[in-house]
Amino acid sequence: MGRFEEPFWVGERYFSAEDIAHIRGTVDRFRRLSRKELARTLCENLPWKAPNGRLKVDACELLLRQMEAAGRIRLPGKQGTGPKTFTDVQAPPVDAWTLAAPLAAVRPVTLEPVPAEELRTFNATLAAYHYLGYRRPIGAHQRYWLKVQAGEERRIAGAMLFGAAAKAVLARDRFIGWTREELARYRVRIVNQSRFLILPGITVPHLASHALALAARRLPQDWAVRYGYMPVLFETFVEPPWRGTCYLAANWLELGDTAGRGRQDRANRRELSRKAIFVYPLRRDWRRTLCEPLPAAADDEDDA
Repeated sequence: MGRFEEPFWVGERYFSAEDIAHIRGTVDRFRRLSRKELARTLCENLPWKAPNGRLKVDACELLLRQMEAAGRIRLPGKQGTGPKTFTDVQAPPVDAWTLAAPLAAVRPVTLEPVPAEELRTFNATLAAYHYLGYRRPIGAHQRYWLKVQAGEERRIAGAMLFGAAAKAVLARDRFIGWTREELARYRVRIVNQSRFLILPGITVPHLASHALALAARRLPQDWAVRYGYMPVLFETFVEPPWRGTCYLAANWLELGDTAGRGRQDRANRRELSRKAIFVYPLRRDWRRTLCEPLPAAADDEDDA
């Protein structure tokens, strides 16, 4: 059966033949709407919402693009310049500074959600200092500043960005024991740490593993408040020459390596460097709760 032969699931949303007929009819009828407006209209009418009431507009846009690629619909032409990239939202990064101290000397160490007025600074900081740069997250995500005590003041020592899990990772999916349908429905319960930065010039032994432990304690509650459900598992990918020492020190599990291809490489032609796969269960009954019915994640559309 084809990917969009009804019925099918997108996360926890079940799409029936009637839903697909409604999507096709709406797309054909409202050719003058932008793709974003089409997605918003469909989310309102289906309805397709997250537990916190937010319309699943980003997820719906992705579904529409996939249906078009599969030949099921024909979308109107793109309007405007598309979503913002980092080049659209440049701002000065956090200043690099020098610190060499034991962990005890910089306590309390905290992870603090990035306020709206500092989003561009956060993005610029990753772009300036992280070897992978900054890439705008799509869908559910959470940004954090890592702060330490430096004399009489609190200062930023690093940053973390969490977002959607990878679509399919053979070693991870075998480790969990998912079926193909379970992967499609419940992947939202995995959160990917896509960026982890300690500012250059900061030398504090064990700071990185301590920050990972803070994230494991803090993020599930922040995610539940923001998106209406708690994640069950962390994942991340570590590229050579890094070995993931801080993850092992924080009791993450190393599962093996990726296949060395990008997530969009359907023809298996683009060779990328293999990455080590690490996961961290956020609760003891993680295997059971990964496969329980759950509300779908919300999408953020209001930050860069």
